Amino acid sequence: MEFLVSILIFIFGLIVGSFLNAVIYRLYKNKTLMGFSACPRCSHRLFPKDLLPLFSFLWLGGRCRYCKKKISWQYPLVELGTATIFTILARQILFLGGSLDLSASNLLGLGFGLIFVSVLIIIFVFDFRYYLIPDIAIILGTILAMVYRLTIPEISLKSGLYGMLVLVGFFGILFLVSQGRWIGFGDVKLGVFLGLMLGFSLSVLMLGMAYVGGAVVAVVLVLFKKKTMKGVLPFGTFLTASTVAVFLWGEQILNWYLAYF
Repeated sequence: MEFLVSILIFIFGLIVGSFLNAVIYRLYKNKTLMGFSACPRCSHRLFPKDLLPLFSFLWLGGRCRYCKKKISWQYPLVELGTATIFTILARQILFLGGSLDLSASNLLGLGFGLIFVSVLIIIFVFDFRYYLIPDIAIILGTILAMVYRLTIPEISLKSGLYGMLVLVGFFGILFLVSQGRWIGFGDVKLGVFLGLMLGFSLSVLMLGMAYVGGAVVAVVLVLFKKKTMKGVLPFGTFLTASTVAVFLWGEQILNWYLAYF
């Protein structure tokens, strides 16, 4: 049963990942989510056989069926990444006690978690590719996080508000002191969503992981001459990646840290 559920969630994640790719592209182009999908290179309409998540990319050799131009690796990577994260999250929630538990509270928590992850993936890819964080994603994420805090009895609203204050306060100070050179205002707004979602302790943990991860990546890029020390790195990608990691394994990381020290 666990294997079957994992497969179904993985397939569902691939489908959602394909949808997220469309959302990212249409947000950037200021297009509505309605209407048919089309190749971004030749604008040829894409049919269901062209849109099978992951498999169409592999079957077509990473090229458009019609114009033969290369398809961005973003598409299969987002689909695969979404499916993998969905599967890990579902297994953690639905099989927490060792057997399948489809209780209402578990399904509600899983639903919130899957939507959180989807919003984070949109922000991650958007900031990575375009150095922008879409306001609509932050607004929707913030509303969802507030509903999450008010709906799940075990989740403290106070912790979410403290987490929001920590992240917004910290990013706001950096933004003001540097006059926007160290961090963009989009990261300040992103702190509202992430703080509400994670709560106080996990927000602090996420912040530390994001800065350590950003520093490591920056050093590697400088060593391989891909960036200079004055180069710009999209910090929203580190924040969202760290948030996903903390959302999945934050409690285990905190327990390990406290036990170790």
